[in-house]
Formats: sequence, C-alpha cells, structure tokens
Amino acid sequence: MITKLEALSFLKEHQPMPNDDEIKENEIKEYEEVREYFINNPDEQCVPLFLNSFGGKDGLGVYQMVEDVILMYDSEIVLPHILKALDSTYEGVKYWGIQISSNFPSECLFNPLVNLLKLKDEDIKLATITAIAQLALNNIKKEEVINILEKEYKRISDEDIKEFTEEVLLDIQNSTL
Repeated sequence: MITKLEALSFLKEHQPMPNDDEIKENEIKEYEEVREYFINNPDEQCVPLFLNSFGGKDGLGVYQMVEDVILMYDSEIVLPHILKALDSTYEGVKYWGIQISSNFPSECLFNPLVNLLKLKDEDIKLATITAIAQLALNNIKKEEVINILEKEYKRISDEDIKEFTEEVLLDIQNSTL
C-alpha cells in the first residue's frame, strides 16, 4: 500500500511521465497505484501534479482514467492548473489538459483554447474543437464559438477534422441550452 507522501513524491518526480515508447511497465503500474490512491484518498495537492504528469500519447491506457481523479474537485481548484497545462511546452500535458478542460467549461478557458486551434497536431486540434464546443453548449460565448469554428472549418484541409468540425457546429447550433 502506497502512502500519501510516496504518491505525491512519485508525481513530483514524473513531471511529465516518459513517452509511451520509453515508459517502463513498473512506472505505469506505480502511476496507476498513485491514481487509485488519490481516488480513495482525495487531496487537492495531486491536481497540479497529475495535470503536469502526462507524457506522450495515452500512458498505455492509464491517462484517460486520471480524469476520474480530477473530476472529484471543484472548478475553482482545477481551472488554474488546467490553464497552466494548456500553456505547457509538453504536448502530452497540453493534450490531456484540453481533454480534461471539457469537463470544466469556463469563460477563462476561451482564449487559451482558441489559441490552441492554431496548432497543427490533429489530436490537439480535435480535442480543442471538442473543448471549445463544450463552452458553447454551456452557453459560454456561444456566438463567438460558432464564428471561430466556422472560420476554422474554412481553414481545415484534413477531411476528417473538417467533417468533425461540421458535426460539432451542427450540435452547437441545434442545442437549446
């Protein structure tokens, strides 16, 4: 059984975790043990550490489960750390910060998310479009989001991303929140 000090220490030492092709099995097992520890023993000290722990890709399937930990906390605790994650130089931290931001729609995320639309990475672009849509679906800058996504739609060359953006726009326009 891991202790709080060991769990926090592990996260502090892994800012971020190695990329999936470099990660050792014992590291991801310990990461999962730390995640389970904080599910069972909530402590807001883990929020910034988890949000900055994401290495490249999906952490061998474990990263998406970190959201369960983050969702235990109120927006006031999480949003400042999401904003830092969105500004990270690490792609994994940025990507998962965007993913998790969808669960915390707030006006303070609008400009950082709009800026992330400029990035070329397809995964980041898709996650960003989803997160921006969540703002609109929660009646946060809905008209601005629609305008931005319509402009983005015209700039997108990848057919899959273009189709996804079109579906998102239709969802927003058909929403009655």
